[in-house]
Amino acid sequence: MAVHSQHAFSEKVALISDGASPVGRAVAMQLALYGCYVIVGYPPASDQTVRALEELKSLGTLADAVKVDGSVISGARKLVSEVNGRYGRLDLLINCQEYRTDSSFIDISEAEFDRILDTNFKSMFFLIQESLALMDSRPKPRIVNVVSACDSAETKPKTAFRTATAAVIGLTGALAQTLPDKYRINAVSVSENKKRMSKFDNLDEDLFDPSGGVDPDDVARTVLYLLSGEAAGINGQVLKVE
Repeated sequence: MAVHSQHAFSEKVALISDGASPVGRAVAMQLALYGCYVIVGYPPASDQTVRALEELKSLGTLADAVKVDGSVISGARKLVSEVNGRYGRLDLLINCQEYRTDSSFIDISEAEFDRILDTNFKSMFFLIQESLALMDSRPKPRIVNVVSACDSAETKPKTAFRTATAAVIGLTGALAQTLPDKYRINAVSVSENKKRMSKFDNLDEDLFDPSGGVDPDDVARTVLYLLSGEAAGINGQVLKVE
């Protein structure tokens, strides 16, 4: 992937659904460094995004954080309303919210099932729907949905979570076919497999951490590629980062 120019995202408006997540925070920081106006959502119980917002502002960027419940439609409407009030337009939308439960297919309750589907799929669906009014007037609107690859051998994702992830992939492909031609919507699938050290197994773990998985900054760089003009020919695809 090529290095983006300073002007690739300059003065574009980006909405990140969950700036409290590692990937959301990394995307926000990288977009801000390229001159993007960034608005991030964050859950009521988290103060991580508040700290990240201060970091963004210290870079001299325009950044805002909005406290919302990402599992309900009213949360999506609040986020878009805040973007509209501040900028009146939206160029880039990044969906990266996620919720899991340890309950198995046999044990999961209806409340847990609803929360998984609401947070991981329905919220994305309606945030995209609400965002279109602000994106339709933009020349090159871009949407990226970030999901888990559900490929970890150590921690097998539960059925409801895998179902929600599959729904997001399906939504991405369907919208690629139905949105106007100027739109580009893609997904990034993040591997959960631990890094393999192979012949370097004896290296100092204080310097080389084999258990970390994918670095959020690597995911963010992939997201930025899909948001950029360099990916103009890519639509409805899933890029896996591992």
